[in-house]
Order: sequence, then structure tokens, then C-alpha cells
Amino acid sequence: MTQKSTFFTLLAVAFFFTGCQDFEDLSSIDGARYDAEYAFPIVNSRLSIRDALESTGDLAALYIDEEGVIHFEYRGDIIAQNSDTLFARINESLNGQPIPLFAQRIGLPLKTAEGAEFDRLKIKQGQLVWAFQNAHPEPVTVTLTFPDLYKDGEPLQLTGSAAGYDGEGTLSPYTNIFNPFNLAGTEIITAQGTDSIYVEYELIREGGQEDTIAFGGINLSDLAFSYMEGYFGTEVQAGGRDTIIIDFFDDWVKGDIYFADPTVTFRVENSFGIPTRSRVNLFNVFTVRGETLPLEGELIDNGIDFVYPGLDEVGETYVERYVFNKDNSNIDEILGAGPLAIDYDVDAITHPDSNRNIRGFLTDSSSYQVDVEVDLPLYGSAVDFLSQDTIDLSLGELGQEVYKAEFKMVTQNELPLNVSIQGYFLDEQGVVLDSLFTGEQLIMEGAAADDNGISTNIAEKVTFIDYPEDRFDRIRPAASMHIVATFTTTGEGAKNVKLLADQGVEVKIGAIFGRRSE
Repeated sequence: MTQKSTFFTLLAVAFFFTGCQDFEDLSSIDGARYDAEYAFPIVNSRLSIRDALESTGDLAALYIDEEGVIHFEYRGDIIAQNSDTLFARINESLNGQPIPLFAQRIGLPLKTAEGAEFDRLKIKQGQLVWAFQNAHPEPVTVTLTFPDLYKDGEPLQLTGSAAGYDGEGTLSPYTNIFNPFNLAGTEIITAQGTDSIYVEYELIREGGQEDTIAFGGINLSDLAFSYMEGYFGTEVQAGGRDTIIIDFFDDWVKGDIYFADPTVTFRVENSFGIPTRSRVNLFNVFTVRGETLPLEGELIDNGIDFVYPGLDEVGETYVERYVFNKDNSNIDEILGAGPLAIDYDVDAITHPDSNRNIRGFLTDSSSYQVDVEVDLPLYGSAVDFLSQDTIDLSLGELGQEVYKAEFKMVTQNELPLNVSIQGYFLDEQGVVLDSLFTGEQLIMEGAAADDNGISTNIAEKVTFIDYPEDRFDRIRPAASMHIVATFTTTGEGAKNVKLLADQGVEVKIGAIFGRRSE
């Protein structure tokens, strides 16, 4: 049986075949007389749902709540974003771009989102190189002032001098290219109502006369920022599209199952200090019947407003869970229709209400992530839910001396679940040799359930399976058995029931084998 078998087929096969005695025990009997019959206990054990799942390793995708109800969980990522993307825009506009000093006051080409206003910007690394040429015959001193760029609480000022020009060859230069100014620890505080950074220069000739630079420029490189504060503008942050595969119905054939309380949860982990809202472009469920069903609800229509830290909470991370349930969406309808996959595409919008009075922040470690969690609790109903799987057999181990068999199975079922089984013996080429029963057989009768959906008794069922000589000869070459299991919850699916992890089935199987002497 594969690890991806559906839950119900797993139970049926596990309960039916758990504890089978090795057939080699029968073939090793010595001194058998002609037409002797031997009675063998094959199964005498109790298996809970928890035991069945642990035996196959399928608990990895499950959790069991305090009441004992089993939940199937499926997860996927929607949005993952950090501050690098938003800082990168400023880097691109400043980093490595030569900025000519063509006037005594100019604004640096700071590129931001449309309508953004920055109040503060902290630089954690970067270098500033500047240079000019002197066309005057006397020496000059140039002072470069950045009124919006602060170092140790004061606007940054840089001073450089150049010798006088004698009128021949190139103009007298000044540059700090071999000793660039380290911008680490500086802070940009922009003037109110502007998102520009200005630079001013003053050239003083040796005699005290002010003048202009003949040629000059600035270059900023290796920039990186640690903090940004202000209004960041209304902008869409693309989250991307993803798919969650739900393997619960992998072996589904027909029938219905209804989950009474499924949920889809958006888990938002956010350290961005910016108002942000989700925008769901699509959220569709693909079903076993080929349908495409959209998730509907107020949180889809209006979006989810992320909880975020304030200006006095820099470094804090907020985690919130936004749950789609049957009370605020159609989640029970679309997840009750046999979901195979969930296809979703979700973006995020910063400053969605365009309120400039709300100032936010980013740090170099700010990020947000939205995970989607699908929870399918085993609380609900099923009507003729049919699934299937194939197991390996090796009846040839019994030897040619064994020519007939009769099985008796007694089940004591704590689950509010009727289980019917049919099996088909297959040879190595997959050809059907015979069936397990003459028709589909109810092998486990469901226990009665109370108003809370929890079973209140133990239901007992006795089943006989006879293999006279002609039938036994047909199945002897069987290499596998194809199991088809049908499930209906107690009350013919008319009420919701709960399957608890420690509920189970006690199975007793005995066999009488006919064996001829050699």
C-alpha cells in the first residue's frame, strides 16, 4: 500500500489485514493426514486510528486536537517580502550615478514610489566621492553642505581646496577619490513636505571672493540602508501564485464526504511598520468532479489588514491569524466537494487608504510572510464514499497441499463508520482471478453516535468467507489484491460524526485450511 493512500482505504486495509500470520507456518506442518483440517487464529488484535496512521508514517500531515479529533493539514506560502525591494529603488537612483554640480543648490535624484514622503533614512554603509576643478588663477576652497544629511546630529559638511590655475594644461583639480567619505552612521532627515536630498556648495577664492565651480560632481557608491520612515505611497507588492495539493482524495472513486467545520487560515507574520492590506486576485478549489469553485467571503472582498508595529515598536514582529470558516465564507461548500488542489494568487498593497497622516517605517530586517493553512477535521458525514488501493499477496507460500480455506472475521467497532469491502485477486499481469466476496460485503458496522457526533457503543459484526477447492485453486496464483472500500457514517450520513484518534476496531480472524498429505 502506498504512503499516499486515502485515509479511509488505509483504515480498511489496516484493520482487515493487520496481524496476519505468515503462511509459511502452515506449510511447515509435518505428518499431515489426507484431507486434514487445521484451524488457525490469524488475527486477534485491536487497532486504533492513531495506530493505523503511525504504522504508515502518515501522521506527518496530521494533528490531533484536545478532544481527540484528527485534523488533516495542508500548507502553502502566499507572500514573502522583505525591505530590500523597497530600499533597492533608492539605491538604484543614487548608487554609482555621477551627479554633476551644475548649480550651487541641487536636489539629488532620489527615486521613490509615487507620492511617497520620507522623513528619515539611516545609512548603514556607503561611500561619497566628490571632485571639482578650479579655473581661477588663485587657490580656492570649496565647502560642500548637505542640509538634509546629518552626521553626529549636524548637517554634513565637506571641504576641499585646489591650487590656482596658471592658464596652461588642465584645470587645477580636487578629489577625495583615494580617501572617500564613509557614510555609515549618517542619517537623512528630509524637509517637511519633500522627499528630496539637497546638496549646496560654496567656492571662496583666496581673496575672499565667492564664485562658482567650473566643473564638479558627486558619486555615491556601496549604499545600504538600515531604517526608513515616512509615508511610503500606495503601491502593490506582488505576492505571486501558488498551488496546494490535497491528497486526501487521491484514491477517490465516487461518493460524497462533507467536512462540517473546515477552515482556511491566513497566518500573517509582519515586522513592516507600514499599513498593508491583502488583495486576493483568485482563490479557487479544484474538485474531483472537475469543478472550479471560488472562495467567497468578506475577507476576500475587502482584503485583510495586516497588524503592524508602530513607530515606537521598531524591531517587533506581529503574528495574526485570519480564519475563513463556514460562518464568514463558503469554505464548507467548496472543501466539502472533494478538493484536489487550491490555486491562489494574492498580492499586498502598502498604504491602501492613501492616508498621508499615517507614517510608517522599514528596517533592513523588516519582512512579512503570509502562509495559508488548510484544516480538514474528521468531523462530518460520508455517504457511499468509495476509495481503492492494491496490496501484495503471496498465497503460493501455502504450498500445493493446501486446497481450501474458510475464514471467520469478528469486528468490534468503536467508530461511527460503516465499512464495506470488496477485493479482487490479481495475477502478476493484473488479470482478475476471483473476488474476495460474491458481492460488496459490510465488514464493520458503525457504532451509534450521540448529538455531539461521538460514538456511544461498540458495534459487533461477524463475517464468513468460504473458499472451497475450486475457488481456492483460482486465487492460488494471486500476486496482489485490489481493495475497494465504501464508507458511510452512522445514520446513513444524515448526521455529522467525529472520528477520534484513539477509537478503533478489534478484529479477530480465524481460518480453517484443508491440507492433503503429499
